[in-house]
Amino acid sequence: MDRSASTTATIMNRSPEYDKLQQILDKVREVKLALAGFFIEYEQGQPSWPTILDQMNVLSSQVTTLRALVRNLLPTLRINSIIPMCLSPEADAAVEQLTERRLSVFNHDFMPQLLRTKNLPEIDERERLLNTNSNSSISGNGFGRPMLNPNEIQMRVQELNAALHSTHDILQGTKVATDKTEKQFDLQRFTNPSDTKQLLEAMNYGTALKTPDTSASLTRNEQANLNQQMSNQPQRSQVPSLRIKTVSKANR
Repeated sequence: MDRSASTTATIMNRSPEYDKLQQILDKVREVKLALAGFFIEYEQGQPSWPTILDQMNVLSSQVTTLRALVRNLLPTLRINSIIPMCLSPEADAAVEQLTERRLSVFNHDFMPQLLRTKNLPEIDERERLLNTNSNSSISGNGFGRPMLNPNEIQMRVQELNAALHSTHDILQGTKVATDKTEKQFDLQRFTNPSDTKQLLEAMNYGTALKTPDTSASLTRNEQANLNQQMSNQPQRSQVPSLRIKTVSKANR
């Protein structure tokens, strides 16, 4: 009875901050499980792109929720201090379970790393370099050129707008001239309907066709054939002519 009563009293005496911390721990576990599932699926075989997008959306929503919970709990965490009461070089099952087997001892070597409130010097130096490069990129526009003041930016914008308007006017004028030329081309006639009609009637019905005079040409052809036949015939030997003398009956 005493034990159950003390447990009930402990649960009732829990502060809202403790519940918020438990929510953060639960969200962290969900994110870890989602990442582990994604890695397992990727190791078994390359997933499809829609599957990757779905898992990334789930992870993004979980991380966003986790950040919101941590942001709400930060004021409370900042006013509390953690003081190590016991250090031991021996393995501690509670520490191992709390850290999910990432840490088995809580000694003088790990305690400063776990409870530090500032970054390592090399991390601070790297962060400083990143901030310096970011500021130089912003001030130098990322290309080694000085950042323009607002007046110069406005002037450049006006120049760009003027160039765009000029280009638009040129393109509009070209379009108007092209449309006009196309209309003129469409109005032009390259055929005569009357001539086309006469040509079709002549082809289909023989209208207005004249009979050609082929008599002279046939005569010439016949004469050429005759000459060719005569030239091909063999020449006959000439027979000597005979002279016959007739005598009248009175002189007989």
